[in-house]
Amino acid sequence: MMIRTLSKALSNGSSSSIESSPSSPTPLRPPTFQVLATCLSDSKKTLLDQIPYHQQKLIRLRKRAKSLLSSSFERQNSSDGIISVDEIYRRINATQTNNTPVLDPNIPPPKLLQPSTIIDEEKSKHIVHELPPRVHGLSWRIVFSTDEHGFSLNQLYRRSMTVDQDSPSLLIVKDIEQNIFGAYISQQLMVSDGFYGTGETFLFTFHPQFRAFHWTGNNQFFIKGDVKALGIGCGEGTYGLWLDADLYHGRTCPSKTFNNIRLSAKEDFIIASIEIWTFID
Repeated sequence: MMIRTLSKALSNGSSSSIESSPSSPTPLRPPTFQVLATCLSDSKKTLLDQIPYHQQKLIRLRKRAKSLLSSSFERQNSSDGIISVDEIYRRINATQTNNTPVLDPNIPPPKLLQPSTIIDEEKSKHIVHELPPRVHGLSWRIVFSTDEHGFSLNQLYRRSMTVDQDSPSLLIVKDIEQNIFGAYISQQLMVSDGFYGTGETFLFTFHPQFRAFHWTGNNQFFIKGDVKALGIGCGEGTYGLWLDADLYHGRTCPSKTFNNIRLSAKEDFIIASIEIWTFID
C-alpha cells in the first residue's frame, strides 16, 4: 500500500511538472530525497491512522467468533439450544464462595419405595438436584443391597440386569468410616468388554459436604465392569471409584473423566454397605 501511495504521489508530481511547463524543453529532474521522504512520511501516517480502525474491527470479529462458538457449544449440550434450569442451578452451586448448595424448589424430593440404610431424606434431596430431568419425579426402588443380597459383585450384576438395560441406576456406598459417596450411572451395571455409559454419568460425595462431579468431556471412560472389579471414571490408570469383586475393598482417585477429588477420607477404603437404586413411574 505504501508503494502504491508513493507511486501515485510521484506520478502526480511528474504530471504537475509537465502541465506547468508544457513547452519547456528542459528534461524533468528526478524526485529529490526530500520529496521521497515526504511521500514516505505521508504513507506511514496514512497507515498509522488506519491501525485503530482495523484493531477495532478485529476485536469485533473476535467477539463475534467467541459468541458463535459459545452458542454452538450450548446447542450441542442441549437438544433445544436452551440451558435447563438444572444446569443453571449447577452453575450457581459451582460458583458459590461459601460452598452452600442451592436447591431448586421446583424439583420435588424423591419418593423412596423402600427405606435406605445409607441416606436420609436430606441427602436424597441433594442427589436428586444433580440428576438429569428425565428421572425427576420418578420413584426410587432398591435393586441391590449388601444388607439383603450379600457382598458379591456378581450378585450385584445379576440383580441389576433384572431391570431394563437402558434404565439408569444410582450407586450409593458407605465405608466403615461413615463416609457416603457414589455415582449416577446412565444405564444398569453389567459385565462389559470395555467402557460403556454416557455423559449423564457423574460421581458425588458427602465428604466433607455434598459435591457432584459431572463429565468433563476429556474422555469417555464412564463405566467398566468385569467379574473382578467395577470401575467408574478413569484416567492415567486410576479410577474415580473402584470396587473389588467381594465388595469389601474400594479405592477412589481423581479421574480425567469427571475431574473429581477423592470421594472418601482415604484413597483406599473398606466398604460397610452398598445400595443400587433404579427409577420407576
